Amino acid sequence: MASLAKEGLFYVKDDPQLGQIRGLDPWAVENGIHLIRMEKDAAEGIMMIRESNQQQYGTVHGGILVAFADTVAGHSLVAHGRMCVTQGSTVNFLRPASGAYLFCRGTPVKVGKRICVVSVEQRDDQDELVTTALFTFAVAKEIEPVILPPKHPGLQF
Repeated sequence: MASLAKEGLFYVKDDPQLGQIRGLDPWAVENGIHLIRMEKDAAEGIMMIRESNQQQYGTVHGGILVAFADTVAGHSLVAHGRMCVTQGSTVNFLRPASGAYLFCRGTPVKVGKRICVVSVEQRDDQDELVTTALFTFAVAKEIEPVILPPKHPGLQF
């Protein structure tokens, strides 16, 4: 059972505009995706599970899981000064996603001048592994690196 301090809603209750303040794109925020950390070793985000992102069986739709993973993976490269577009991905769905929220971590495996690769894991609010993925990105342009330290550094997933 997830502790109250670890509950994903902690972030949103503490800061309702978390996604906009933390520099995540409006589409992601509108879909309940919030970036909580973006540093050279990884980017992390949470996604609130709600009716609008579930399919008819009451679990999160696979397309939403891929979009969440893609969003966090892409943001993991911003800390390296890369603005990228997705070139390809392989996603492994390991168990249905349900609960209050999902946690996602994107870890850069290779950061190149033209191609980048990011490994992704998504976990539910019980810390069970829901998906693993590997994303390949094409670098659209180099930008000034942006580091986004965690707003709540004591909260570990």
